[in-house]
Amino acid sequence: MEAGFSKYVIINNIYTFYHLAMRLSRLYLNSPLSLEQDITLPQDSAHYLLNVLRLRVGASIILFNGQGGEYLAYIISLVKKNVRVHIIEFKDIERESTLQLTLVQAISRPEHMDYTLQKAVELGVQHIVPVITERSPPFAKNKIEKREQRWQKHVISASEQCGRNRLPHLHPVQTLQHWLMKPQQGTTIILSPTGQKTITNVVQEGAVSILIGAEGGFNQIELQQAMQSGYVDVRLGARILRTETAAVTMLAICQTLWGDLH
Repeated sequence: MEAGFSKYVIINNIYTFYHLAMRLSRLYLNSPLSLEQDITLPQDSAHYLLNVLRLRVGASIILFNGQGGEYLAYIISLVKKNVRVHIIEFKDIERESTLQLTLVQAISRPEHMDYTLQKAVELGVQHIVPVITERSPPFAKNKIEKREQRWQKHVISASEQCGRNRLPHLHPVQTLQHWLMKPQQGTTIILSPTGQKTITNVVQEGAVSILIGAEGGFNQIELQQAMQSGYVDVRLGARILRTETAAVTMLAICQTLWGDLH
């Protein structure tokens, strides 16, 4: 480790101060992490720390790799665009919901899909399943991988922001019919303006899966297929919600009724 900022007590006091007064910046790294390890950050992370947050040598940050817990580190060198940090402490902190929650989201317009994914992560979903429905906006199949990469970046950034130390699993894009052919477990709900039940009539049985349509919702065939697969059709009041509003509302209600938003 480079000299100049090796006083553990000082850095640990900084960690305590920031957690009392403000939040440390958090970064996800897809690599093993351990105490006393020196790491050269990826270019995008380095750019964020240097040019967006304008941090300098000695600044403390939090690192996590999705395996649980988080690591306190501080910047030990800045050389051109390279940032090196040193890990000094591990905190065994979990912020996952006790509710096993899955969002099955019909692919919507890019700006709506991005918003939905970000808020779903903040609301504690463990699984996100993008599905293609009849009313999903058309897009070229050769661009699916690019979209999945974009969505994964949103999952990571939202996890960094909200304090999660485990990343939700983003499933590959698939058709709604393909998803419904898989075994459905726990409580499965499809949101529909013509639903026969309200959320308070639904009995929670272990895990919960929420199926949300794109702009325009589901057609009648898709709704029937979902119900034949065990999904309960639920309505939310007299007003029709936009797809991104519906997803956020349903997730928040589920976390309030059965999860950790008490």
